[in-house]
Amino acid sequence: MVNHPNRRKKAAKAAVATRAPATHDHDYSALLIGVRASFAATPVGPLFKTDVDGLNDLYLDSLPSERQVHNCHCCKRFIEVYGGLVSISEAGETRPVMWNPETVPEFYRPAFQAMHDQVRRARVTSVFLTKQTTWGSPETGTWSHMSAVPPASLVYRERALTAGQAMAASRENFKTVAVALGDFTAPMLDEALRLLRAEALARSEKFIAPVQWLRTLHDRPKGRKGENILWRAIGSAPEGYCHPRASVVGSLLEDIAAGLPFADIKARFDAKLGPLIYQRPQAAPTAGNIKAAEEMVAKLGLAPSLERRYARLDELQPMWTPATPSAPAPAGGVFGHIKPKDAASSVLPVDMPPVTMTWDKFTRTVLTSAERLEILVPSIGRFIGLTTAANADAPPILKWDREGERNPVAWYVYHRGSPATQWGLRGGSWTKVNAITPLPTMWGSRPSPFLGEGMVLVIDGAADTRTDSGNALFPECLRDDLHGIRSVVEAYSRTAVLGGREMAAAGYDIRKGAADCTLRAFAGGAWTSYRIDRWD
Repeated sequence: MVNHPNRRKKAAKAAVATRAPATHDHDYSALLIGVRASFAATPVGPLFKTDVDGLNDLYLDSLPSERQVHNCHCCKRFIEVYGGLVSISEAGETRPVMWNPETVPEFYRPAFQAMHDQVRRARVTSVFLTKQTTWGSPETGTWSHMSAVPPASLVYRERALTAGQAMAASRENFKTVAVALGDFTAPMLDEALRLLRAEALARSEKFIAPVQWLRTLHDRPKGRKGENILWRAIGSAPEGYCHPRASVVGSLLEDIAAGLPFADIKARFDAKLGPLIYQRPQAAPTAGNIKAAEEMVAKLGLAPSLERRYARLDELQPMWTPATPSAPAPAGGVFGHIKPKDAASSVLPVDMPPVTMTWDKFTRTVLTSAERLEILVPSIGRFIGLTTAANADAPPILKWDREGERNPVAWYVYHRGSPATQWGLRGGSWTKVNAITPLPTMWGSRPSPFLGEGMVLVIDGAADTRTDSGNALFPECLRDDLHGIRSVVEAYSRTAVLGGREMAAAGYDIRKGAADCTLRAFAGGAWTSYRIDRWD
């Protein structure tokens, strides 16, 4: 590093930068503060690299009388690595994140304006990712340099891919989506959305969001702004959105384009969505797959996350629980135990058949006042088990289990249902409901209904007695970056055992598109039965 005799040695010592007409010495502290202020004003969201070149030379050339004293190795590296970064607005406008001329003293404004304009004209080339928590070198010895501290949201949390590999993947995703937009026209996507929104296809709710995402991109403007909008979408989209042709969405769109009749489209689509087929490896993993999976799990520290157990009732997020019975008033006097005549008690509740209604109406009109709830247990039905991480500090392994908002709870059901006796229940009996909880994907501030909307009726005493079904870690539920080792995780899951069976929370699955059960609610001193025949 070149020593700079005219530079103040510690920017931190200058709380307020003063200006002198003959030298920038008094302004350098404000320059460093201005760089950080410009970056701090950047909208929250992904940042992008550009193809800008020669930015450090432009900076020095804009300070002709001070070029040598600003020719600093640390500042040069900061400018080259971070100086070309931009954010992208919804309209496709790029905004340089470092060089706002309004944040620096007048001496540096021409240099910052030149760099700002140069970066703004540059072309976006990639999403920008780094795990560095400090950008640049704030101090070396007694000297201060350009630097910035990114918010936690801009620090890449390395998973299966390094930051460099993830950036390379974003470039491939850009190409893949651009090609898909050329192949899949707006009318094709509109027709796919019509079929999916009508719930005419299996598990259609899972695919509405990615198809809508692709359809919206068709409406972007042409030219550089449209290109930027596509980069912005790539930077924030879930991984699965960026490979439409490789998913069942691609085959659906191809069938629509081929003009196949609806019956054929539905049969072909539904066949790919079978719960025993979709994203489930159909062959045992190879030795190479197992070795790669071992390395990835070790790198990410996920071994504790593979161990699962049954979830307890107190670990759920219920939307309804039975009312707590009030304690009877203490009897007083020698005749306190005698019940007085009560005219109301002589009126017997009218026995009436179950009232048929939707689940939506039941939750709005009945559940709000229900003190107790019971389910008429079917002999065979959609009984459901809830699972969670066996180790409380295990790293997230599920798509909906996020840092800062942990939710390791998942679930499983048996294809084509299971008998009540397998769950320790008796078909045809009225049994207490201990709670109603949404599916775990719907918990928290950012619900993820990609596996469908649904509720779990937690039934008193229900527990799966079958012990040879594995631990229910399904590939469809794993984090996107674990897609490459899903066959190994599936093989592991099939032979693993769920713990905590004696405290298990289990029950009945009520799902949008598959809501069918009989309940009775106790309210106002009487029981009323309800037949739930659909979701809404």
